[in-house]
Amino acid sequence: MLLKNFSKLLICTIISSMALFLCGCSALNFRYEYDKGMRAYKEKNYDEAIIYFNNALNYKPDSYSAMCLLGTSYAYKKEMQLAEKTFQDAIRLFPNHWNAYVLLADIKRNQKDYEVAIDYYETAVTLESMGGKEKIYYKKLLKQIESERAVYSAEDPIAKQQSKEKLKNEIVNTYTNQSVKTETPVQKGEVFLLLDSKKWVKALEQKDEKSKVIEYGLKGEDVKNFKWTQLVTIQYFVITDNFKTTLSEYYNTHLGAIEAIAKNSEKTFEKKIINQTNSEILYEWKFDNSKESEIARIVYTPKGIYHIHFAKKGQFTNEEKAKYIDILKNATLR
Repeated sequence: MLLKNFSKLLICTIISSMALFLCGCSALNFRYEYDKGMRAYKEKNYDEAIIYFNNALNYKPDSYSAMCLLGTSYAYKKEMQLAEKTFQDAIRLFPNHWNAYVLLADIKRNQKDYEVAIDYYETAVTLESMGGKEKIYYKKLLKQIESERAVYSAEDPIAKQQSKEKLKNEIVNTYTNQSVKTETPVQKGEVFLLLDSKKWVKALEQKDEKSKVIEYGLKGEDVKNFKWTQLVTIQYFVITDNFKTTLSEYYNTHLGAIEAIAKNSEKTFEKKIINQTNSEILYEWKFDNSKESEIARIVYTPKGIYHIHFAKKGQFTNEEKAKYIDILKNATLR
C-alpha cells in the first residue's frame, strides 16, 4: 500500500513540477571500471588505465572502445606486443570499425613497416564507419607515407621486403602520440542486475523518450495488483533543459515524499545513508516498524538519473541485505 501511494504521489510531483527526475544505480562493473580507466588514461596514468580497462573487458569482452583504449595504453607503456594483439582482437571482433586499423597502422609506420602500415590505412579508408573528414585526412596521409617509403627505400633498398603476414606478427618498439578517437558511449538508461532468473520475473516495463520503469517480482506473485512480498524496481529519467535536478535534491525529495506518507499516516520512518559520493547514494529505509523496507541506490549523471530499489514487506535479514547491496554495487549501467 505504501508503494502504491508513493507511486501516485511521485507521478503527480513529476507532472506538476517538471523538475523531479528519478533514479539510478551504481556505475560499477563495466561502467565503473571503464570510467576509472578513462580518468587514468586522461591523466596519463597508463599503468592504472591498463588495469581498469582489463577489468572492464572482463565484464564486457566485446567493448570496442575499451579495447582501443587498452591497446593504446599498452602502446604508451611500450608494451607493443600486447598493444598489437589488443588491436588485432578489436579488428577480429569489429572488422567494420576503422579505429583499430589506424592504430595498428600508426605502430607499423613508426617501425617503418610501410607495406603493412599502408595496408591498414587503406583498409580503414574503405570502411563506411570512417567519417568524411577522417577519410580526407587519411587519404592525404597515405600520399605522405608513400613519399616516406620512397625515401626510406632509397636509403635502405633491402628494407621491408618481408611478407605482410610476418610483419603483422612482429613486435614493434615505437608508437606515435596521435590521439585515439573512440566511440562516445550512448547512455541508454539500461541497467543490468545479477538477478536469479529462477526466482525473479519481469512484471512491468514502461518507457518513453524521457523515462523508463521496470519491475521484477518473485515468481507467482501478482505485482501488477500490488500483491507482492519482494519487489525490484529500476527507474531511469532523462535530464533535459525542462527537467533538472541534483543528486541531493532528488534524494531529499524522494525520501521526503515517503516521510510525508509516514507522517500523515502516523507511522514510523527510519532512513540511513550506507554510502555516498559526489554522484551516488546507497541508502536504506524502514517504514512502520519495518513492516516495509527498502535498500536502494541512486546514481546521478549529466544525462539522467538511475534508481534501483529492492523493497520487501517486512525487514531484510542480514543475509538479504548483504546480498542486495552487493547486487546494487555490481549493477552494470548503460
